[in-house]
Amino acid sequence: MGLSGPSPTRYNTPMPDTPSHVARVVRGLTQDHHIRIAALDASPLWDGVRRGHPHLDKEACACLTELLSATALVQSRGHSAERLQLLLKGSGRAKAVVADSWPDGTIRGVLDVSGKRDDPWVLAPGILQVMRSNPDGKPYIGNLELVEGGVATQVEAYLLLSEQVQASLTLWCDPATGEAGGLMVEPMPHCPPERLARLIQAIEGLEVVPNWERTTDFLLNWVNEGKGTDQISTTDLHYRCRCNHAALLGTLKGFPPAQQRDLFAELDTLEVRCDYCSKVYLVTRKELLGEGA
Repeated sequence: MGLSGPSPTRYNTPMPDTPSHVARVVRGLTQDHHIRIAALDASPLWDGVRRGHPHLDKEACACLTELLSATALVQSRGHSAERLQLLLKGSGRAKAVVADSWPDGTIRGVLDVSGKRDDPWVLAPGILQVMRSNPDGKPYIGNLELVEGGVATQVEAYLLLSEQVQASLTLWCDPATGEAGGLMVEPMPHCPPERLARLIQAIEGLEVVPNWERTTDFLLNWVNEGKGTDQISTTDLHYRCRCNHAALLGTLKGFPPAQQRDLFAELDTLEVRCDYCSKVYLVTRKELLGEGA
């Protein structure tokens, strides 16, 4: 626990027939105005991950769900609409894991397993890459070397070192039940030492609270030391992919002409599989290279 903020892209509308699994982030401020809180019920994200990635075992799905939760909580800090993507590349069981969250509440992810079954999922050396883009597609990309610890520790280190934000992030996902969630707290600059000490006690005491009991209302009251947290906002999250044929074709048309021709060196139809949802798209030579191809 620590205490002490992409490439250009269009905001495409997700496919309307894509299954939706709704989670929720609730942001609040304690009544004494000393602590900002963001609480997440992430169990629906686990459900979306299991449905969308049937090839992953439960432990891998838990790792991906934790990064999705961290991404949603970090994005909830934003004061303007932006896309946020966290990419973690390490030396543990998770060779690469990506979480991609959009201003409209769409969130998706993918995990590449390394096969190192005896290692923790997140292990240095490696990097955490944070990519932000606003609606105009202007990107900000930050990289941070991995430190010792899991997903929450990596994100805390990023917030502290890159955005000068002192925050504590707690994540959980039980592979056996799919009960998942997250809590991020930020002491305000004027937070008194005695209030900070009680906050640390509350976070440490959360270990004895069963996952099923950690609802967003419970978490806000827990940090607030009783009912009456001032709620700032709520955001619904939908685990679903945003891929479609038109967006894929637009991406391929951005490749250099020589690379486009190489794609069809031996075939007249290209088969492209989406990493996020495994949907397969067929792109013909005529579509990409034109009538004279």
